[in-house]
Amino acid sequence: RAAVGMVSEEEEAQLTAARELFRRAPLVDCTGCNYCMPCPYGLNIPAIFSHYNKMIQEGNLPQNRENKEYARRRHNYLVGYDRSVPRLRQANHCIGCGQCLTTCPQRIDIPREMRRLDSFVENLKRNGNVEDVAQ
Repeated sequence: RAAVGMVSEEEEAQLTAARELFRRAPLVDCTGCNYCMPCPYGLNIPAIFSHYNKMIQEGNLPQNRENKEYARRRHNYLVGYDRSVPRLRQANHCIGCGQCLTTCPQRIDIPREMRRLDSFVENLKRNGNVEDVAQ
């Protein structure tokens, strides 16, 4: 049974950090249905979204350079991205043609999300903070 005061200060700090991370780095509502595929420019849209969401859900998204886990999480994100999505199929190759917009049942603004995730990845490559990337 839960009661007031059962959460330690350390646990409360962890919950607060997780809440802030989710607020700053929202999940992409992709179900992986593949209706957006094939992309005429070769992007693997579901894989891009899946890798990003997986890192958030597992609590492995790099937060900021001051975090002691930042270097490991940054490395894991970038290496995992390259392994999950071949470079020629990554978000930076999206030209924003919008062909995917009419087929997505979740009504995700895929070109906007591709720009956001590309900015996120490029910022990580420059060793930047998640907070530096516009939502």
